[in-house]
Amino acid sequence: MLSIVIPAFNEEKRIGNTLNKLTSWYSSSEIIVVFDGNDNTPEVVKEYNAKLYVSKERLGKGASLKKGIEFSSYKKILLIDADLPVTRDDLNKITTTNADLVITTRRIIGMPWKRRFLHRGFIILTKIFFPSLRKFKDFQSGVKLINREKALSVLDNLIINDFLFDINLIYEFKRRGYSIKEVEISYIHDETDSKISRKLFKIIIFMFLSLLKLRVYYSPFKGILKTRAFLKAQDFILKTLR
Repeated sequence: MLSIVIPAFNEEKRIGNTLNKLTSWYSSSEIIVVFDGNDNTPEVVKEYNAKLYVSKERLGKGASLKKGIEFSSYKKILLIDADLPVTRDDLNKITTTNADLVITTRRIIGMPWKRRFLHRGFIILTKIFFPSLRKFKDFQSGVKLINREKALSVLDNLIINDFLFDINLIYEFKRRGYSIKEVEISYIHDETDSKISRKLFKIIIFMFLSLLKLRVYYSPFKGILKTRAFLKAQDFILKTLR
């Protein structure tokens, strides 16, 4: 059996198509949608055989995925973006791969050159900050398969609540010696209502600062992250860049 977790911040235009396909392809699976926005996504989700968690406050993509993991029921959890950027064949390839964490290397289709360039640059930067991840080819794909028991064991160390959740997750599994496999997929990029493309400059700054935070967390200076000055600065950054 499989649990499928979908983070959904204002996804009323895309979530219906995704749920229509997933409920058809995986009719016996548990589908959990975690909503932390302010549009009509919940009304769309209620039309399908899916569980809905609604947060009254903004969670961020990472925190939404953590909520979904906590609420899931089955041993294997598929984490997937609300726009369903992969084919059924690739999903089957992912869900039949045996590892504690299955991540995906994307053959990206349809992504604007600017985002593709930044994507490659960010991979290089991540490997500089975290050399133990240098063998992996991709970090930010919105499709992953995870062992629930292992995920729950690292949950307290997943401190990134937004876009860098993926790197936090992969690094935590790597340092604990959990098995990680990488699967190549075709990744169909959809620019329709893309929240990243709409505020790309802010997202770049936000992701870089999150990478710095993660590096500090895994260092002797992690205590800085609990200081009043840091928490105040973090609140300001979140209000400014989200």
